[in-house]
Amino acid sequence: MLIDAHAHVGDSLFGVRQSVEDLLASMAEHDIVQAVLVPLRPSGYHLEPENDRIAAAVQAHPDRFAGFARVDPWQGEAALRELRRALDNLGLIGLYLHPFEEQFAANDEIVFPFVDLLRDRGLPLLLAGGYPVFSHPSQIGDLARQFPDVTIIATHGGQINISGLLLADATRMLRANPNVIMETSGIYREDFIEDTVNELGADRVVFGSNAPYMDQGFEAARIRLAHLDEATKDAIGGQNIRRLCRLPAPSPT
Repeated sequence: MLIDAHAHVGDSLFGVRQSVEDLLASMAEHDIVQAVLVPLRPSGYHLEPENDRIAAAVQAHPDRFAGFARVDPWQGEAALRELRRALDNLGLIGLYLHPFEEQFAANDEIVFPFVDLLRDRGLPLLLAGGYPVFSHPSQIGDLARQFPDVTIIATHGGQINISGLLLADATRMLRANPNVIMETSGIYREDFIEDTVNELGADRVVFGSNAPYMDQGFEAARIRLAHLDEATKDAIGGQNIRRLCRLPAPSPT
């Protein structure tokens, strides 16, 4: 059984969409028992209704979903108020930031007040990683060094360059920053996942799909087919994210 640490619902400005019903059907097909939901960027640019959408999905399916808020750090105090609302009133349990889609550097000072709030609450940051200029591994590492008490889950293992040129940078970043967790979506090199587990430990990796940008079933196969023992697959496939997010045990499907 797997827990997806990174699945979107909504209707994106960039042409992808996924309803709660679509996601539940995909999860049932691929034996994924729970998912952490994050908003897509909507065509109207307003993230508050999308945070409401995530909260409604969690409330409707509390045994299947948990949710992270999404804000645009360029909105400053308004975005900080929205994050507080999402955590305090909506029951969301972390923050999702997408530096590329919102056009800010992951280690820019505009991000700091949001990460400060997460540190105060003991909550994780899910960060869309691997985008040169915006969330290169070196930028993720710089943010992690400044906030060593915050767990940062870097999507795509902190790199999305299929030439492999960022693999070494991502590895150095993970070695230097024990508060950074690798999320597995889009990692085309199976050995990158296996080597990270073998060198840094199974607790440094979580399964995520980035659905619907990526195929949930294909991403699940990365974990199921990895050359790792079953206990390790259980850890990265679900136990780690359950511990990090304090998720309840799912009810039988």
